[in-house]
Amino acid sequence: MHGVIAYTGSTPERFQQLHRAAEHFAASSIDARNSGNNWIGSFGSVNVVHGFSDDNGFGAVYGSAVSTANFSSENFLDESPDDVVGCIIHNNLGLVIAAGRGNHKMFVHHLADGEIMASSSLSVLAYALRETTSIDRSYEDFALGFGFLPGTHTPFTGIQSLPAGTRYVAATSHSETTTTFPITVPSVKSFADAIPQLHDVFIKAVKEQAGSRTRHAVLLGGFDSMLVAATLKKLGHEVHTYTFSFGDPHFEQKNIAEFVTSLGITHHPVVITPELIAQNLREFGTHFFQLGAQSHYQIHTLIASQHIARDGFEAIFNGDGCDAIFLSYPTVNRRASISTRVANAPRLLKKAVLSPLQTALAERQLGHVARVIRSVLNNALLPEPARGHLPTQYLDHYALSQLRAGAQPQQAETMLALRMRLAEPTAQMDGPRRAFHGNGLTAQSKVKVDGAVCTTGLPHFSPYLHSELRAFVTSLPIEYLKNQNDSPSANGKELLVAMVREYKLLPDLFIDQPKQSPVDSPVDHWYMTSLKENIVAQLQDLPFPVNTKYVNTLLRGKYAEKWYRNNVSIGHHALQAIGLLASYASFNRLLHEE
Repeated sequence: MHGVIAYTGSTPERFQQLHRAAEHFAASSIDARNSGNNWIGSFGSVNVVHGFSDDNGFGAVYGSAVSTANFSSENFLDESPDDVVGCIIHNNLGLVIAAGRGNHKMFVHHLADGEIMASSSLSVLAYALRETTSIDRSYEDFALGFGFLPGTHTPFTGIQSLPAGTRYVAATSHSETTTTFPITVPSVKSFADAIPQLHDVFIKAVKEQAGSRTRHAVLLGGFDSMLVAATLKKLGHEVHTYTFSFGDPHFEQKNIAEFVTSLGITHHPVVITPELIAQNLREFGTHFFQLGAQSHYQIHTLIASQHIARDGFEAIFNGDGCDAIFLSYPTVNRRASISTRVANAPRLLKKAVLSPLQTALAERQLGHVARVIRSVLNNALLPEPARGHLPTQYLDHYALSQLRAGAQPQQAETMLALRMRLAEPTAQMDGPRRAFHGNGLTAQSKVKVDGAVCTTGLPHFSPYLHSELRAFVTSLPIEYLKNQNDSPSANGKELLVAMVREYKLLPDLFIDQPKQSPVDSPVDHWYMTSLKENIVAQLQDLPFPVNTKYVNTLLRGKYAEKWYRNNVSIGHHALQAIGLLASYASFNRLLHEE
């Protein structure tokens, strides 16, 4: 375990609680310092943890970018890079807790007496508070519907995350949101003009993230990560690639052998087994700060990162975020397109179609397909801007009513009010960008990165999530990203592909290869066979009693799901709801560990 902890108050035992919690999760030695009633500590690898001191105070920071940045008590947040969080004890301000932009979070708990405990690790903070905290079910319907908790909410009562770009002065209970690194987006006159500008900002992102390191590991999948690996190689770095291997050719990434041979790089397959999935699902809440509909994919990333750490690398690159900013994930595009079309259908017709789908028969015979159709129809019934913002729903109201054997928990907000609030920043966006904002950005889909960094102590980087590149791409007209001559559900990346061809960054074979889902794996089959008994047992740790009959319905293969997988979807995702539930159970389990 790697990270930072902090406490302000008159009871030093509170800090010792955090200290013991970090030790519980096999943290390495903890470097602790205090000034008066303020305490901070850091633990873990110097690759992601750094301590500093100066005339104005001292601090501890955590994140992927700590090795490439300079810190002081004055510029702590204002000049921090994307992926750094931490705490300082300032001579004048007292304890200051800060969250920079990016994947990493700081978690805060306010005690009744005005004292504050904080950590970059949610599991450390929750474990320290396990006698007084519990699972927060007030946003459970939303979390089990869409696979994440909204805003600053965490799975635990009384624990919140700091919003990105926030500096919290604990001593005065003053929260200050800061604008870090104001980004100037260059003006673009045409598609052709955008190509060299994209190339410049992409190369800059890779160089900045690589820093002074010369030997890099890349989590390899399709086009997105191949481009990162090829660019690092072109810039003179030693590159090693890693992929997930499942013992089934159907799920192996395409053209890997050809790619590594063409670049002359070393490749390492990482074997993923059902046993590894089951074990890490049990421990999911230890590693990650959000439950996950794609929990198996987060586990794949964690396992691969552990292999890379053992192989002696100091950092990991990936292709995360490319699909989200370039509007190129097929399923999201398809559902955004369908949502727009269905919204124009008569309201009474949509409700008439919904009615027979909200039955036990539909769940037994159609399963995931019924839930997908219900999700599309319910989205189409919403007002703007919520319509189409979150097109993918895993467990809707009907499914949850069948799943829970006990009473439905009181929710903090109505589903409509919450979805309208989350979608408000997208009010001026077009349909595709709104859908990708919801599923690619709002949903904190890069939780896997923070979990892998916290667990292994290796920084993770993606050039596509670099602030300047992301700002540049999201400022472009949508027609630069998507070929408007294609169907409304056409994939994006037109500008990126044009840049790659113009600068010969990849051979055509890897540019033109069919899209393959990065989260695809045989986990659906494992859930229904070798892992079924294990999964059913894990779900007994959910914070509510479950209807085992409905769980068995979810875990039974259906012809409609097979047809959907072969004709509509590009991946085996019918049982994402099972992974979501198992990840939720793990957070409840964490509170009851000895």
